[in-house]
Amino acid sequence: MRTALFDHLQKLSISYYNKTPVGWIMSRLTSDTERIADLITWGLLDVTWAIVNMITAVLFMMSINWQLALGVMLVIPVLVVIAVWFQARILDEYRESRKANSKITGAFNENITGVRVVKALGREAENLREFGVLTDTMYRASFKAAWLSAMFLPAVQLVSAFALGGIIYYGGNQIDLGLMTVGGIQAFISYVTFMLWPVADMARVFASMQHAIASAERTFALMDSQPSIVDKANAVDPGTIAGDIVFNNVQFYYDDEVDKPILRDFNLTIKRGETIALVGPTGAGKSTLVNLICRFFEPRGGTLSIGGIDYTDMTQHAIQSRIGMVLQTPHLFSGTIRENLRYGKLDATDEEIEAAAKLAGAHEFITTLPKGYDEEVGEGGNLLSVGQKQLISLARAVLAKPELFIMDEATSSVDTLTEALIQKGMETLMQGRTSFIIAHRLSTIRKADRILVIENGGVSEQGSHAELLKARGHYYRLYTQQFRREREIELSPEMAAD
Repeated sequence: MRTALFDHLQKLSISYYNKTPVGWIMSRLTSDTERIADLITWGLLDVTWAIVNMITAVLFMMSINWQLALGVMLVIPVLVVIAVWFQARILDEYRESRKANSKITGAFNENITGVRVVKALGREAENLREFGVLTDTMYRASFKAAWLSAMFLPAVQLVSAFALGGIIYYGGNQIDLGLMTVGGIQAFISYVTFMLWPVADMARVFASMQHAIASAERTFALMDSQPSIVDKANAVDPGTIAGDIVFNNVQFYYDDEVDKPILRDFNLTIKRGETIALVGPTGAGKSTLVNLICRFFEPRGGTLSIGGIDYTDMTQHAIQSRIGMVLQTPHLFSGTIRENLRYGKLDATDEEIEAAAKLAGAHEFITTLPKGYDEEVGEGGNLLSVGQKQLISLARAVLAKPELFIMDEATSSVDTLTEALIQKGMETLMQGRTSFIIAHRLSTIRKADRILVIENGGVSEQGSHAELLKARGHYYRLYTQQFRREREIELSPEMAAD
């Protein structure tokens, strides 16, 4: 089940992860699946054992006195009514418990991944208080569910005790009338008692089943989630995406922002091999633009074509397998540097890996590490600096030899020296392939073939660096302000020395 869920999660669209908490997903993959597995394995075995024992006991009771056996079986509808009553209440509490468990798992994940921020801001006490609220909610729901489950067995036993009392009374009368012997009634009572253990066991499994049902509802809700982007039945792999990219009257908004479109009637043509830089205010749509090209999202209106083909007629794999991305916060996977570099090209040789690292400017720092390319990077790459992770991420993209390259704020968190190394690697990677650069640090985009200023859902300015400076528009103001700030930072130590 976990394997099926893992496979399904990899097929879901980016939009699913944007709106679904990690804790919600993790609790379904771990504790929820475990509860279902417990029920299906041991629960199924226990129920089978209980049913066989009960049928055996009923058959023997029928052979002793069928009228008395039918009287015992009249108790079963009463037990069913009790079971249904308890089921509804136990299930409601377990649903609340599992919901709270998802939030607890999410809190664990956030606090562990953000431990540096927590410690830097001294949030330990407040986080503990907030976590206590979550655990109290789960405790109350779990306690009530456990209390109801504990009450279910005594209720079953109480009904069974009344049935046993009725048997003794009726059997005593039968003995007086000479219709039944003392040995017969003793055997009958033994079989009724013999039935109580399976009934008790089924009551325990029944309580466990309520918990498993709550888990199953949540697990299958994940399994039933459908990706928002699906390949057409006749989708093709054209063999390349090295062609002109054309936006034709593209409209786009996120699911909850219908009234606030990110792109409106967006038209743009990008020539094959062109390097495009995207600048503009935060939230203007720069990242949305490249996410559309990668088909992480699809236009709500209009068309986007690559090489003259509507890209929705291509398979997602055909597009995404030919794109290289280096993000502002690069993500590395647990393992060695070599394994991370090979992530996008599993058949790459050690020589190809080292060649890619040299082109990206990562080889020099890698060779200074104790184990070189076999150095562990830690979870998420936390054993390396941000700049080192960026260089490895860039080398990984170089090795994959993408036809389309995207840099999203890749130099915003690194020092000037590392930025120069990244820029050098970028220039190597961008040669002969269509490239997009999103940057707030404008020094990284001066060599772009075309710079687009994205504002209000469209392109407000476009041209080369020199052309936009001559136009003295938004880009000119942005560049001169940033240049002035950088000069002030450079001069401040000299001024302080004077």
